[in-house]
Amino acid sequence: MADLDVQDDQTTAGDDAPEQQVRAGAGFWVKVIGLALFDAIVLAVIPSLIEQGATVALISIIVGTLGINFIFLSHRTYAYRWLVPGVVFLTILMVWPIIFSVYVAFTNWSTGNFLTKDQVIEQLTEGGLSLIEPDDAPTLDMLWFEVAPGEFKMLVRNPDTDELFYGSPRTVQDPIPEEIVLDDLEAAAVVDADGDGLPESIDGVEAINTFAVAQKIPDIDSFILDIPGGEARARTLSTARLAQTRFVWDETTEVMFDRLNNENCTEVDAAFSCAGDRINPGWREVIGFGNITKVATDPGFRDPFVRVFTWNVIFAVVVVAFQFILGLGLAMVFQDPKMKFKRLYRSLLIVPYAAPAFISLVIWRGMLNRSFGQLNRALEGIGSFFGLLDLEVAIPWLTDPFWAKVAVILVTVWQGVPYFFLINSGALQSIPKELTEAARVDGAAAPQVFRKVTFPLLMVSIAPLLIASFSFNFNNFLNIFLITGGGPPLTQYAVPVGETDILISFTFDLAVESGRGALYGLASALTIFIFFIVATIAAFSFRFTKRLETIYGNL
Repeated sequence: MADLDVQDDQTTAGDDAPEQQVRAGAGFWVKVIGLALFDAIVLAVIPSLIEQGATVALISIIVGTLGINFIFLSHRTYAYRWLVPGVVFLTILMVWPIIFSVYVAFTNWSTGNFLTKDQVIEQLTEGGLSLIEPDDAPTLDMLWFEVAPGEFKMLVRNPDTDELFYGSPRTVQDPIPEEIVLDDLEAAAVVDADGDGLPESIDGVEAINTFAVAQKIPDIDSFILDIPGGEARARTLSTARLAQTRFVWDETTEVMFDRLNNENCTEVDAAFSCAGDRINPGWREVIGFGNITKVATDPGFRDPFVRVFTWNVIFAVVVVAFQFILGLGLAMVFQDPKMKFKRLYRSLLIVPYAAPAFISLVIWRGMLNRSFGQLNRALEGIGSFFGLLDLEVAIPWLTDPFWAKVAVILVTVWQGVPYFFLINSGALQSIPKELTEAARVDGAAAPQVFRKVTFPLLMVSIAPLLIASFSFNFNNFLNIFLITGGGPPLTQYAVPVGETDILISFTFDLAVESGRGALYGLASALTIFIFFIVATIAAFSFRFTKRLETIYGNL
């Protein structure tokens, strides 16, 4: 037994040795260096997330980073390393955008409510955009010093506090500095011989005589010295006015005071209201189901939403129906064994499917131009060929409501027919010939064979793809955006919406092109509606597909 124990110990030691060598090899150090670089990037991003108050994103990144480090450093989780890249990209590109969109749907996030409340307070109280010169603003004593030929420094004194501020001024055209930079007078050689509080010289540079200031600095009223509490704006040759921030935030009472109107501001709809006027910007906050309720109850949003939804369903159904019918028809034609040049014809048919959609759609938009498009010219040529010389064909494909809808359906069907041609060809070839031959032996005509045998078996394999195609075309933003841009516009609604807009393009217009600014919260609420609409249709469709599989799946 002792010999066996010794042998087991030696075997164990022998097994561990190669693992330790592998761990200390080049691959191990490459892995460690890669993780170190990844961790360094995450550590660099964390302060920005903390500053923005992005708690959820911060926790997600920290937990994800720790998990990735554990998976790559532990030999017990070796198999999971191959899943990490896919899971990371899935989380970044799919999971996180979905979670974020749902969160935004329950907020008032928009152009006027983009910042947090703390950021709004900081911008109003510390930014230079809301500076005013109130009637009771102190008048500051001012002196100028020429420290170098053509280079001047400005000194101001607050007579109420006798504080001195000395530094290089800026002009009104210069941007407002993020930090105030002043010279340290305590470290400078300041000479105040008469004791009036205004020095005659600083570091050996004498103050410019008041009458000489006008000659050396003719545009004196354009200079500003940034000091604590506001801006010292030169007004005369020897005085300046203190421009103060209009708003003052009282952290104790959490009330914003308006110096211009000399009153406290109230908070209305996530923004400060002073003297009855909204002060922009406002801040974002969670408003619950406000956006969803607005879409469902506000006629200004509900009416265009219902109209767009109706057209969206018609568009998706008509497109998928024509794509399937034409694709199936072509596939059945190509089933004829006597047909010649099949490879050539198939190659030509799949060109719309193989060509990049972005490029082909831009080309189609040019072809559909009313005045110079090739489609209208071709129709004119056909009319002339048949002797219809008086026929003036100039179809407004992109500007007329009816023809714009025909155009997007036409182009989308053209794009999708090759796809259905390929899948129908494969599905038809998978149907056992014995079944169709048996039907013919029983006396069934060709239409009956197709309706009773071929089509039901075809639907078993094609129905899920029809559902997927419907979902794709229901959200086919690219075609609508590049062909018609959603137009022609419907001017009777207060929101941006067009005749050919589908729900996803309507959502895009609300988020980006709304006349009242970007309505991100409302647009995100619409995406929730779109999700439930598509999910409901898909659920019923898959239920129907399951019935087909139950009936015909065993044939």
